[in-house]
Amino acid sequence: MKVWIVEYIYDDGGSVGIKTSKVRAPDYETARQFAVGDAPAVDFVMSLHPESEDQFLGTPGIRAREMTGKVVNEVPDPDDDLEDEDD
Repeated sequence: MKVWIVEYIYDDGGSVGIKTSKVRAPDYETARQFAVGDAPAVDFVMSLHPESEDQFLGTPGIRAREMTGKVVNEVPDPDDDLEDEDD
């Protein structure tokens, strides 16, 4: 039996809803059937993947927000300042 992570993006009364949940199932197809049955809305998009040690808290929410355009990753590179000083 594996633990599967389900990430939903759905219409929540005119705004974008995001939900993450876990499903216990022996294989992908069974996990997908459980996940579809537990969907938070009629219209939704979901991703399903096995839980792993490589994940860290917040990753699903961050990815979901990136997909909906709510997060813009424009972090300046700290090394850019160093390159300018060498000139």
